[in-house]
Amino acid sequence: MPAPSRLLPSLLRIGASLLFCLPASVVSAAEERPEAKPAGGVNYQRDVKAVLHERCFACHGALKQEASLRLDTAELIRQGGDSGPAAVPGKPAESELLARITAKEDYLRMPPEGQPLSAEEVAAITAWIQSGAIGPADEQPEADPNQHWAFRVPVRPAVPNLTETAGGQPANPIDAFLEASRRAHGVQAAGTAERSLLLRRLYLDLVGLPPTRAQLKEFLADDSEDAWQEQVNTLLASPHYGERWGRHWLDVWRYTDWYGLGKQLRNSQKHIWHWRDWVVESLNDDTGYDRMVQLMLAADELEPADTSALRATGFLARNYYLFNRTTWLDETIEHTSQALLGLTMNCSKCHDHKYDPLSQVDYYRLRAFFEPHQVRLDALPGETDLERNGLPRVFDAHPEEPTYLHIRGDDRNPDKDNPLTPGIPAVLSTGELNIAAVPLPLPAYRPALREYAIADRLAAAATRQKSAEERITALEQKLKQLKPSPPAAQEETEKKPAAAKPGATETAEGELILRDDFDQANPERWEVGAGTWKFENGLAIQTETGSSRRDLRLKQNPPGDFVATLRVRVTGGKVYQSFGIAFDTLENRQKLVYLSAHAPGPKLQVTYDTGGGFVYPAEGRVARKVATNQWYELQLAVRGTLLNVAIDGKHALAYELPVQREDGRLDLIAFDAMIECDWFELRKLPADRVLVQAGTPSGGTTAKPAEQTAEQLEAALNIARAEQQEAAAEQALVKAAAEADRAQLEQATEKQAADEPATENPSAEAKPLIQAAALAARQHELAEAELALARARQKLLAAAEKDQAAQQKAVAAAGKVLATAREKLNSPGENYPRLEASLKALEGPAETDASRRKPYPAVSTGRRTALARWIASRDNPLTARVAVNHIWMRHFGQPLVDPVNDFGRRTAAPPQQELLDWLAVEFMEHGWSMKHLHRLIVTSQAYQLTTSTRDASEATHQADPDNEYYWRRRPVRMESQVVRDSLLQLAGRLDPAVGGPTVDPGQVTFRRSLYFTHSRDDRNSFLSMFDDADILRCYRREESIVPQQALTLANSRVSLEMARTMAQTLREQTATDEELITAAFETVLARAPAAEEQAACQAALGRLRESAATLNGQSSQSIDQRAAASLIHALLNHNDFIMIR
Repeated sequence: MPAPSRLLPSLLRIGASLLFCLPASVVSAAEERPEAKPAGGVNYQRDVKAVLHERCFACHGALKQEASLRLDTAELIRQGGDSGPAAVPGKPAESELLARITAKEDYLRMPPEGQPLSAEEVAAITAWIQSGAIGPADEQPEADPNQHWAFRVPVRPAVPNLTETAGGQPANPIDAFLEASRRAHGVQAAGTAERSLLLRRLYLDLVGLPPTRAQLKEFLADDSEDAWQEQVNTLLASPHYGERWGRHWLDVWRYTDWYGLGKQLRNSQKHIWHWRDWVVESLNDDTGYDRMVQLMLAADELEPADTSALRATGFLARNYYLFNRTTWLDETIEHTSQALLGLTMNCSKCHDHKYDPLSQVDYYRLRAFFEPHQVRLDALPGETDLERNGLPRVFDAHPEEPTYLHIRGDDRNPDKDNPLTPGIPAVLSTGELNIAAVPLPLPAYRPALREYAIADRLAAAATRQKSAEERITALEQKLKQLKPSPPAAQEETEKKPAAAKPGATETAEGELILRDDFDQANPERWEVGAGTWKFENGLAIQTETGSSRRDLRLKQNPPGDFVATLRVRVTGGKVYQSFGIAFDTLENRQKLVYLSAHAPGPKLQVTYDTGGGFVYPAEGRVARKVATNQWYELQLAVRGTLLNVAIDGKHALAYELPVQREDGRLDLIAFDAMIECDWFELRKLPADRVLVQAGTPSGGTTAKPAEQTAEQLEAALNIARAEQQEAAAEQALVKAAAEADRAQLEQATEKQAADEPATENPSAEAKPLIQAAALAARQHELAEAELALARARQKLLAAAEKDQAAQQKAVAAAGKVLATAREKLNSPGENYPRLEASLKALEGPAETDASRRKPYPAVSTGRRTALARWIASRDNPLTARVAVNHIWMRHFGQPLVDPVNDFGRRTAAPPQQELLDWLAVEFMEHGWSMKHLHRLIVTSQAYQLTTSTRDASEATHQADPDNEYYWRRRPVRMESQVVRDSLLQLAGRLDPAVGGPTVDPGQVTFRRSLYFTHSRDDRNSFLSMFDDADILRCYRREESIVPQQALTLANSRVSLEMARTMAQTLREQTATDEELITAAFETVLARAPAAEEQAACQAALGRLRESAATLNGQSSQSIDQRAAASLIHALLNHNDFIMIR
């Protein structure tokens, strides 16, 4: 058992122990040992062969022998090629090798690419030839590249028999292989780790979360033989297993959320989080790795109608790049090959691979598998707005697209004389590829005809129709009740101020959805998006300033038409001092109404952002005084795109949004402002409420001006009736268009089955359905025109005198459109809008909208299915080895094969190749089950070894300084996500919800770190400090040790707040300081304190209380809490917390 670490009392005094150095065992293992240097003169192996290997073997070695010349042994150099001997012993001037490497002419100089050999390199080769061009007597030429260890199909080796040795045969084959290799090299395994640390290691490895104190105690109290196995089974069955290992595989598969410029999507895809959720779910379900690979590459062909499986193709959709198709496909080829095959195919894009038997033709034949594919967004059940949610997936958009080799890798210079077909590199070929076209079911190529897509369109229109009908009923009733008032009485009524009522304005009517007086925090209702919010004295208070948005987010979306009222005041801020209400908030889109106390121009402003940045329309701005420390009652009434804003019960602004509404959340916002919110109320907008039209002068009237006139009510009633008719007409159109679309597609399918040419002439069965759809389209156009005219007339009624002429023209124009629509009813034709529930990604910035909406092919090429089946084949020599190596590395902190993404000839056979091959075969023969592999690994003795090197013999250190034979467990630093998630877990604050849309990386949230938006432009700053995954490539996480990490763990908000939360919990659970210290160690470090640590902490608590007592107004309980929080904060900064031992 390793000796416990010590806490420095001086650091405990201030509540932070920043022990962030590497363990001595890690440092010693990493020390370099200088190699012995030759006695003097030219060393052939070092000074000649190494240079030739690096610069010449690609063309003159085992891979290739241009001009019949090989340079991989001294004898072959002397033998030469088509031009005679390459080196003439003792005669450099007559040696062709020297002549070529020193040639001045580019067409003669070798090597033909890159910089010429340096003067020192030329001098060394010259001296070697002069001295006789001699090599070692036993020098061997390079082996046949095709016989490289990783290119041969793994065969299960026999498990070493150790029955005749001390200790007997290990129960786990992993231990048998490792112990046999240790004995062969004179290495002795370290002892088993302490049980408490083992449990912590297991939890962090399998679910990415530390065990709770209760879980730790339960395990330590269980001395049964199967206690460890039960823990393993429990954790593998946890939904958090998929989150932990999903993050690992998303590193390898390069998960990134979309990014671009403004609204322009440039990389990855919106809603790519569906792929992330599929990965997590597949791991939890123990879906075979082979099946996961197949679906990621070709779910659109293998499961074309299964929206759940289609999420897997996010693996390919993630590579999308707007500006250059070649860059896009290069990324796809490179990272498919490195992630799944451990091959650096990108090295053969411009020329044949320098090290592996992969030709440039091989590269482009691999590209041919992906050439036809494109990306699109499909609608999902319950959603018709693809911006809000959709399924990013791939499909073969261009089945006939040819593939050409790019001469020298330049896509501007394709070899169009020789189109290439899909193919596998010869060195890896397992026989003839079976590429067969895949006929697709109707929903796959006409997603708008999915039953749920049609039902969702109809439901959305039906909801609008119902809303309009409710307004019609309410307005008709109000018109009946309306009685004209005498002019004098009416004038007096308008002058009389409305009676003020605490907590509500005159317009706070309609069905109450919620009211919050902020008497206490309500996490079920609100979540903090950004900023520092606290709830005290009946107020919601935001205390941060600076030029960024702080928001309190309502978890319940408001209805489409609503009234929101907020009583609020600004108490400080540096410059802008802005506060207000945002609505329709979704990812990077929102609408916002705010007041600003900005000194040069205080104002009321409506602004909106549709993804390309905020727009501040002049028509949505009203200059007005906004004072600090003054209460304001800000009310926002919304119907459709029309907004009415009132301040302190008086109408202040009417504005018509020029952009469509979205079903998003509502936020209370502060921008560079400290604010206090007194109460908030949300109601449905009453059906009979007539809003002020945009352009109507505010005039300081009450929040309901002009509602009582019959003319205004008639105008509103006409709009409601037109909206009802338009919604009903849309439902009729959707039904008719669906029938017509199906009929035409059935006709096309029948002709294809009969091998008849396609025709544009509809069949007798389809023609009447097409005509009915066209008539429904004309009727819908008529309803839209009537609605537009009703709205124009209402705007004319509300227009100021100066705007009357312009609005009259608008009414006349709307009337002409209506007349044209009526005429079209007489001859509706056969054109109608096809239903849509999908949108293809742009194939370049200049692609037109019409091009994006072309019909999708009814047949897929089947190319990616063939590729996927080959990659996931039992006969593929690489796939299982690569996967096993990734899994092994993440359990042991070091891979069996390094680097993990290059199994080519530059990577020698690993010391544990037999173990690797045994695991690869075991993996495949057990259905490619990752849980089976995890269970095998974590139940091995090797996994349970201690990280300590203190008791290891000098012979072991000398024989295996790099731990190639796994005689100990390598200590591993937590990954970025595990650091943050562990803080939340230990404090009992972690939100266990699995899956769902991404979370803003700046948002204050208790979700797991996996769910933060992770892209080039958006990353969580805390995670970035601890070597977060690189979105470009992350086959293996970096493990840097920099001072900023210690500072982050010491000073970040999450560390400080979680320390306070833990202190409160543990103080309530313990009666004495001794109990508190023990509980803190067991909670944070999963071990009990040593006696010296107990004493140091006891003394530190006393000093911390003395320090806290000097602060004014501190109760004894508060002083105790501060001291306990400082102790726990120190432990969170302990090296034993950040390291997995």
